[in-house]
Amino acid sequence: MVFAWLALGFVIGSLVEWLAHRYVLHNFTIKFFSHSHFGIHHRNSRKNNCLDKDYLKFPPTKYSSGLAEVVMLTLLAILVTPLASFSFPMWVGIEGHIMLYYYMHRKFHLDPKWGKKWMKCHWDHHMGPNQNTNWGVTNPLFDYVFGTREKMISS
Repeated sequence: MVFAWLALGFVIGSLVEWLAHRYVLHNFTIKFFSHSHFGIHHRNSRKNNCLDKDYLKFPPTKYSSGLAEVVMLTLLAILVTPLASFSFPMWVGIEGHIMLYYYMHRKFHLDPKWGKKWMKCHWDHHMGPNQNTNWGVTNPLFDYVFGTREKMISS
């Protein structure tokens, strides 16, 4: 039963990741998030074949691509804290997903060769012709569920 709650936490984390990427980070009416994510991070990634050297700095600065990401992940980690009293294993799964997301996304943009091999969907999000698809970062589960997975032809 504990494993089921952990797995549910990871699935919920993947859904929140997809929703936040699609509706917050690419929402140009929320300038703090969209400028940091799309204006800086996507520009860095497109110019450097997915390398984003802003991930070398921690904590990120106001003018780096990772500030909005760290703010949003921190807020999410705090917001889900009450779930620990409902189901501790599910809460651990969600918090684990938050940490895994940051680790994988940072590794992807510091080692694009690794990223292209292990996070194909995210590679297609940054390097594909349509950057408004492939919203899953750690995995493409909800891109398949919602029909937003678009594979690059030559990737």
